Amino acid sequence: MGDPEKAITFKIIIIGMLIIFSLALSVIVFFIIYQKRLLAQQKKHQKLESDYQKELLKTSISSQEEERTRIAKELHDDVGAMLTTTKLYFGQISPQLPAEELEEITVKMSGFFDDMIQSVRSISQDLRPVILEKLGLIEAIHSLVQTIQDSGKIKVIFKNNTTQPISKSKELNLYRIIQELITNTLKHAQASVIHLELKNENNSLVILYEDNGKGLSKENLILKKGLGLKNIESRLSILSGNIYFIEGNSGMKVKIVIK
Repeated sequence: MGDPEKAITFKIIIIGMLIIFSLALSVIVFFIIYQKRLLAQQKKHQKLESDYQKELLKTSISSQEEERTRIAKELHDDVGAMLTTTKLYFGQISPQLPAEELEEITVKMSGFFDDMIQSVRSISQDLRPVILEKLGLIEAIHSLVQTIQDSGKIKVIFKNNTTQPISKSKELNLYRIIQELITNTLKHAQASVIHLELKNENNSLVILYEDNGKGLSKENLILKKGLGLKNIESRLSILSGNIYFIEGNSGMKVKIVIK
């Protein structure tokens, strides 16, 4: 092989090596850029998830504070007012008081005590329904449905197809979620019928909820507005559950899965 041929071969080898090196370098650079983008994306998702979890926690705390404020107001306005009035009647009692006036004051005080007992029972019922405590979630839902049916405002069809027991520790949050769904249908959906079903899929509890109202806009779903959605998702985060909105021609259809 002559010198010219050797020079050409050498050039080809050099060019080939440069091409291979360039390709290898390109792959490395691409990999580094991809890894950086992937890391940035992961951080972004983590931040969004963290922000959303913070928002759920904030909503949960806010909901608790609102509940405490409402209870404090009811205790102050109802029970507190009745206690103050009863105290005034006590102040009127003296040994010189005629028997007729004493009897009249006693009757009025007895009425105030009855009202106070009823008010305290009502507040405690709101905190944890007695029927839920005594008979469990399914009977509590039946009672809730019957109360709504009796109002004549809307028809509620409830089916219990569960085949597995529901944990006592989950009952209150599940009851509040169903209550929130029904309340928001009554307030905003302009519906005439609600379908509610509880069943089991594998080892999960599934709640299917549907009404024939005006439904939810995509904007409200994206921005997580309306439906008390944040309150519901706050409770679901405690239950390790998820909520899914199923598209339909009209109304709203929700599937909740509790693992």
